[in-house]
Amino acid sequence: MKNKYKQEIRNSLRMFIILALLMMISGCRATSEMSVHNENVPNENLRVVKTEPDSVDKNSNTASPTKNISSTSNDNLNAAQSDIGQNDKMSDGDNVLTFNSFGKVKTGMTVAQAAQALGTELVGKAEDGMDCYYINPKQGFKGVRFMIINGSVARIEIESKAYATDRGAKIGDTEAKIKSLYKGVKVSPNKYDEKQHDMKVYSADNKYLIILETDGKRVTGFRAGKAEEVGYVEGCS
Repeated sequence: MKNKYKQEIRNSLRMFIILALLMMISGCRATSEMSVHNENVPNENLRVVKTEPDSVDKNSNTASPTKNISSTSNDNLNAAQSDIGQNDKMSDGDNVLTFNSFGKVKTGMTVAQAAQALGTELVGKAEDGMDCYYINPKQGFKGVRFMIINGSVARIEIESKAYATDRGAKIGDTEAKIKSLYKGVKVSPNKYDEKQHDMKVYSADNKYLIILETDGKRVTGFRAGKAEEVGYVEGCS
């Protein structure tokens, strides 16, 4: 009886050991397969793909394409800004003609003062024995010139559609529009062509004058400044 009981115990131990070994073998195999799987699958959280070019050695003569593009873009942008700045300067809404001024330039200013006010050099000089001559902006302000008499600005002439008077009159406007802008404007035939007209508007104190020249229908040019000098039909001639 005792031998039978001992034999059953031995058999139970064998079965337990066998089961334990089988479980250990199965666990090792599963762990091994998981390890292999993890090695084959990329870890996206840890892997970083470098897409930007390597920096260029400071001593290298080869520039980075990105740097070249950036530099070129900046150069183009600066050029565009420069052009835009020049265009704004040439057609600035503040540069309107009044009875005695164009923008910040006023009659009575010296050439140096006018150049500083306009923001650009003014070129031109008097002929020998002449106290009257014209100066023109060296840069921008195309179609604008200043009559200088005895060293100071006497009148301002406009021959560009880019500029207007403070009332809004400009080249191309009809005579009817000018009459609506300036009440009491005086219309008279041009000295050299009766088909053309001079439309005259005096300041309240009669010291200054604006003359808008027309072809009989539309404005072709205009000038303003000291009344006497603005009335010179031949300019400085």
